[in-house]
Amino acid sequence: MSDLTNNLSQMPGGPKKARQTSGEYRFYLSMIFLTAVPFCAVIWTYQLFKHAKMPAQGPIQSALSEARTIAPCIFWA
Repeated sequence: MSDLTNNLSQMPGGPKKARQTSGEYRFYLSMIFLTAVPFCAVIWTYQLFKHAKMPAQGPIQSALSEARTIAPCIFWA
């Protein structure tokens, strides 16, 4: 069997193109984000009072991070 990992020009289709985000992906990302915001706000508030200092991420950034983690799992499954 030949090793094609070092010579990508022989691979059919050439190099991969950058993917465009689909409308369906954005829809799921936004739905997951809107669902995660209240939970992340409660967790952020709890951490704020428990440790008496500001957490590294705010509730919006935390919810966006969660949505970006979960949304691709829907399409890869």
